[in-house]
Amino acid sequence: MAAAGENGNGGTGAAGTANVPPVPELPEVPTVDLSLPERIASFKQELLAYLGELVPPGEPPWDIATFEGYGRGLVATRDIAVNELVFVDRPVLVGPRVNNYEVIFCASCCSILRRLQLCTGGCRLPICSRCDYSVGASSPHAAECALIQSWQPKDAGRYSKNILYALTSIRGFLLSERDRSIVLQMEGHPPRKEMTTEIERLLKDGYFWNLDGEGPAVRYLRQVVNILNTNAFETSRIVADEENNQHEIILRGLYILGALMNHCCRPNVRYVFDGELRMRVHASRPIKKGEQIMNNYSKILWGSQHRIIHLCFSKNFLCCCDRCKDPTEFGTYLGALKCVRESCPEGRLLPVNPLKISSVWRCDRCSLKMDNIKASKIQEIASRMIMNNAIKREASHIIDYLNDHIVKFLLPTNQFTVELKLQAIKKIQSDRPLVELREKEKYCLEILDILQRLNYGECFVKGVLCYELFVTRVTIAQLLNESEIATETSNLDQLRTAWQILKPSGNRPRDLQQLVVTYGIE
Repeated sequence: MAAAGENGNGGTGAAGTANVPPVPELPEVPTVDLSLPERIASFKQELLAYLGELVPPGEPPWDIATFEGYGRGLVATRDIAVNELVFVDRPVLVGPRVNNYEVIFCASCCSILRRLQLCTGGCRLPICSRCDYSVGASSPHAAECALIQSWQPKDAGRYSKNILYALTSIRGFLLSERDRSIVLQMEGHPPRKEMTTEIERLLKDGYFWNLDGEGPAVRYLRQVVNILNTNAFETSRIVADEENNQHEIILRGLYILGALMNHCCRPNVRYVFDGELRMRVHASRPIKKGEQIMNNYSKILWGSQHRIIHLCFSKNFLCCCDRCKDPTEFGTYLGALKCVRESCPEGRLLPVNPLKISSVWRCDRCSLKMDNIKASKIQEIASRMIMNNAIKREASHIIDYLNDHIVKFLLPTNQFTVELKLQAIKKIQSDRPLVELREKEKYCLEILDILQRLNYGECFVKGVLCYELFVTRVTIAQLLNESEIATETSNLDQLRTAWQILKPSGNRPRDLQQLVVTYGIE
């Protein structure tokens, strides 16, 4: 390992071939209103040039427009049928997320490392031998390593998770002029006062000798961080270790076209990422010409209060869609609480004004009122109990907990109950006893019913649940020696739906395609 003083100063390092990317010149204050029609038209042309062959010949079924209360967004230029491909996008920036990882992987190609192996360039990142700085300019890591070297990292012989966390933002220096222009035209909300971003952490803890906290490089990094935090999507790579065990490496990617979709708690599209990390967006419900193409920025099975808080703190807006306005959330009661009065076992506590976090809650049977502080405390306790009884517990424990304990203080469709059921679905595999498989079948049907009430259409979660329901019923049929259960039309429809939704995903179940062939779906 070379010391920082040996190759951390001039950016040439061991390989001596990579050039340090120049710091972009940025305007202090935007001089053009990005919502102006001529500016939107120019931005769209830049975006189309970036996407290239990913956009089919002819006019795409989307356009960029401005919407009152939303700003820029995507609009359908014609009627779009359910399951139709709306667009394909690719990440202009992609890299590690700001979070802990359970495995050690190459910061460049994401291959699993058996042991910590640092880059010989002194950038303090874990790098495999194929991507190491010593390979030379052909290494995909060379340019970013040279840039980090130019900042003269301290303790160059030690791994730094905080530099890894900042790597996606650092890669903003490697963008072409056109791609940088596209990125800088995206909205970027500044961090909350109590939030320490990955760049501020590097500055606060003094990771570099030669990175001016008030210089142009840091100003640019802060802008990229804000844009990423406002617009980035969670994506992932599936990689195998030497024993051929598969690992999912969670990443974050900036998908410009995807980020232009505005939010609705009842979206009309779903998206998956294929094996090349391209985002493939399909209509989950029919979309009429002139209608906004809407995504969901939150978790679809969260209750309204949780979604509102999440959107307020992470996306800086309050949602006022039809679902958020309805205290019952179209009869799903995802956010409702069980009445605390023993004399009212069927009562459901609901916020009187669901759009206000401070709203009073009232029982729909006995009219008991509860302030939002107590309601929030109940939800906090429920969340903690779910974490303690789901993440590291066996499926049998989760089932017992749902049947014997949860029913006493949570409604069967409350978001925390649903989360436990999802955990059970994930953990109950085909080798489990029949009684557990029956519970899994029931949980799948219950959550599919919730999705139907929400009118979520052909969404991604539905695809996963249909797959799990199909394979569970096949296993049950085998255990009961009743093969007709597996081949019933209604069960084959579950497989057909799962394939329709999950087929483009690079992270679809490994046996899904074989099941489709075996049962003659395609």
